[in-house]
Amino acid sequence: MGCCLILHETIKVIVLDFDGTLIDSNRLKYKAFFKLFPHDLQSENIVQSVLGEIFEASRYDILAEIVARRKRRQLDQNPLDVKILAQAYNSLVLDGAKHCPQIPGAEEALASLFPRVILYVSSTTPEGALKEIIAFLGWTDYFVDVFGYPQKKSETLAGIIDREKVESCSVMVVGDGESDRISAEENRCKFIPVDDVFPFSEVVSLLGE
Repeated sequence: MGCCLILHETIKVIVLDFDGTLIDSNRLKYKAFFKLFPHDLQSENIVQSVLGEIFEASRYDILAEIVARRKRRQLDQNPLDVKILAQAYNSLVLDGAKHCPQIPGAEEALASLFPRVILYVSSTTPEGALKEIIAFLGWTDYFVDVFGYPQKKSETLAGIIDREKVESCSVMVVGDGESDRISAEENRCKFIPVDDVFPFSEVVSLLGE
C-alpha cells in the first residue's frame, strides 16, 4: 500500500507559504504593481488583467507580462526594463511587508509548532527579501530553511522531502494559494488551506501526537 493511502500518517515536516499565510501582505503586494506604471485607464486595465491571471507568479514574471502587453499596445516609447521595475517594486513592498499585520494566530502557531515539527518556508517572494522580512519579525529560528524566488514551489517541496529523508505523506503544506495546493498535490503531500485565520487546530489535529 502506498504511503499516501495511509490515513493517519504522522506529520513530521510542515512547509509554509508566507504572504497571505503568515503575514497579511497580499493587498500590499497587489497595490504596489499599480504604482510602477502611469495612472491612466489603459495602464491600470493591463495591470489588473495580468494580476487577475497570474498574481501567484513571481513579481518578475508578472512585470514581464505587463511590459509585454504595454509593448503590444505601444504605450511606451522606450522598452521598460523588468529588472529595474522589479527593484522598484521590491523597495515598495519590503518595508511595508515588515510592518504588515500578521495573519491571526500565525505567530502563536509558529511558537507552538516549532519544538514539535520541522518547519520550512516556501514563497514566490525573492529569497533575500524574504529572509530579511522573516529576520525583522524575529522568526528566523523557527525555520530550518527559507526558500523564495527563483526557487519553484514544487521543486522546493521535493527537495525538502529528499533533504529530510521522509515519506511525502508525512509532509504538510500550509498556504493560501493555488500554487501551494498544486505543489502539495504534485509531491503527494497533505495540503491545508489558509483563509482569514491560520488553521492551527486543523494542523495540530494531523500531527499524530
